[in-house]
Amino acid sequence: MFFRKARKENKKKEEEEEEVVKEIEATIEEVRTAVNEFALNLDNGISLRSIVLDTHEIDFELLHSYLGGKPNKPFYMSKETFEVFEDPDYPKHIDHCQIACDQYFLETGEEPIVQGDKTRTISYFKLKNYLVKNPPFELFLDPNDRMVTHRKKSN
Repeated sequence: MFFRKARKENKKKEEEEEEVVKEIEATIEEVRTAVNEFALNLDNGISLRSIVLDTHEIDFELLHSYLGGKPNKPFYMSKETFEVFEDPDYPKHIDHCQIACDQYFLETGEEPIVQGDKTRTISYFKLKNYLVKNPPFELFLDPNDRMVTHRKKSN
């Protein structure tokens, strides 16, 4: 009987000590900065994906101390490129396209971009066997690391 009582008391103490996280208004730039700071402090072997839920929504349980609270609206992150968005659809499309681009490159040795396009627009035609559904917007391939992005590079 003493053990049960001690456990209940310990549980009450833990609940009382839990930090109350305040809700804040946060900009996408503030969230990106917090994610970057969090990433710099990650231990070896721990992925930045640990803060991304299956819905691509960012879980702020581990980020609130870097941000000063929990945002009052959701933010989303790509699990492949780690870009942060306010729109829930962008990271899903980018992740699918990144995986397709990686597979295409591994099989062909070529980048799936529109030939002669200086902005390095991804060719959905070349990825037709790798994508279930084409993204409803243009995506681009970074020349340095072959990461998919929604940002058009100007030359």
